[in-house]
Amino acid sequence: MIKRIFRNWYRYILWALLSAIFWAWLIMLSADAVPAKKVVLLADLPELENNGLEIALEKDKPDGIRFVETGRFENVIFDATQVLHGDLYLIPDSDTEEYLASFSEIDRTLFPGQTFYESDGKAYGILLYDEAQGLSLGGAYIRYIPGERCWLFFNKDSLHIGAWNGSKDDAAIKVAQNLLQLKKEGEQ
Repeated sequence: MIKRIFRNWYRYILWALLSAIFWAWLIMLSADAVPAKKVVLLADLPELENNGLEIALEKDKPDGIRFVETGRFENVIFDATQVLHGDLYLIPDSDTEEYLASFSEIDRTLFPGQTFYESDGKAYGILLYDEAQGLSLGGAYIRYIPGERCWLFFNKDSLHIGAWNGSKDDAAIKVAQNLLQLKKEGEQ
């Protein structure tokens, strides 16, 4: 009996690996939500404190949304569809023109008192960080690129920007409004 076990050792290891892969896939599948039930915020920035930011943005999450997911472009590079199907984007000045065609024009009245990124007389983004102005929104969860302004944009194909593209809800707009309320620790 022992000889037989040692002779077929590779089969036991193969079954153990396949079992581990199956259970990991099943757990990952159950922890995720379909795009209609989550708002995805992606950042083209050096650092994002994902867990803290997600918790802060979920404090007043919109109805019908299971969770807010955050990530950096580099962390989702192997899943290009996730980058394409994000709802909100944090983009520095140096990359805005590259991505501008993917962003939705926004309604300025929903974000009173904000500075907007404009192109051809239309508003596309909201200023989150400008070192010269001393502006740094997003709390302690986002590390911006020093000396470079950063903007918040909305994906024009998002499932969560309401009347802007005819989607069923405006959850991304509500999450953006929550993000604009976050300040660095110690600020009022």
